[in-house]
Amino acid sequence: MKLWHAAFIVIAIAVGSHGCGGGSTVDLSTEEEEIRRLDRQWQAAVDARDVAAAAAFFAPDAVLMPANGPMIVGREGIEAWFSEWLLVPEISYPFEPDMLEVAASGDLAYDRGIYRFVMDTPEGRTEDVGKYVVVWKKIDGEWRAALDIGNSDLPLAPE
Repeated sequence: MKLWHAAFIVIAIAVGSHGCGGGSTVDLSTEEEEIRRLDRQWQAAVDARDVAAAAAFFAPDAVLMPANGPMIVGREGIEAWFSEWLLVPEISYPFEPDMLEVAASGDLAYDRGIYRFVMDTPEGRTEDVGKYVVVWKKIDGEWRAALDIGNSDLPLAPE
């Protein structure tokens, strides 16, 4: 009986240790490359003015904080915003991450980068340059943008 009790304790400790961090490790470089691949696909969707594809990178409850605009909550609202913004003729919006970090847990990450926005209007050309941060969250095994914040580098126009 004592041998069975000792074996049970050893097995319980082994199983408990596995559940406390002794399990699989996250390959952070693989996760980072996946997010970089998603950034490239996201840029391609924006370049193609594909509203549904651009919005699909966001989590269902994501928050978008565009430069010079109000906060938008939820993928449906973000898609509506893209449908107005991306379908404006003669726009260009290249963005590129210059830094990306994945949490050791492998379920959160962020990338920081720069953007340049150009739009031709009847009144002339509008240009903006700035920086952004995207917080990525792994949901059901897929990376989704949970928070996207843009911030213009240009000074406010005088009134």
